[in-house]
Amino acid sequence: MEEFKTEWIEKFDVVGRQIREAVTLFFERRDIVVIHTIVASAHQILLDIGKTRGVESVMKKTSELRRDEVQRFLHSINYPYNFFKHADKDSDRRINIGPLERLTADFIMDAIVMLQRLSGDIPIEAKLYWHWFVSNYHEEFEDCGEEIKKMQQLNLGEMSFQQLLGLLTFAQYEDIDPAS
Repeated sequence: MEEFKTEWIEKFDVVGRQIREAVTLFFERRDIVVIHTIVASAHQILLDIGKTRGVESVMKKTSELRRDEVQRFLHSINYPYNFFKHADKDSDRRINIGPLERLTADFIMDAIVMLQRLSGDIPIEAKLYWHWFVSNYHEEFEDCGEEIKKMQQLNLGEMSFQQLLGLLTFAQYEDIDPAS
């Protein structure tokens, strides 16, 4: 019988891996359904951890909603993810994935910010994505601080995804110790 090696992994490692892959797949323009499923899983882990540590999601913040609006709001935000992972009540339904790219982009960004706030560290893929996101959606960050303005000055939003993947590849090689 084949023996399996033991390899333990913590929740932040899981989330970091999911975010790295979601960002890479996003920039590679891969299947948005798969990307959304991956990042929504990471986002849920971060929501669960955040509840115990006082870190909230910007996307799923409900404190400003009336009580009767909360369930409908969360249902609409969670609908694509639930559609992709369940079929017990809606096996014959369809979903319009046209708006999914922007929703997924927002989920990735929210997950990155939550991971940064919870763990104090984010992978290089997340850093690149954060810079791209605030540059690409410049108008949504006009009233933000100096750090965001510095990110926007790099103009990564003007780069093609292929160029961003090149930067990512270079950054990953920078982490390799040439002496090893």
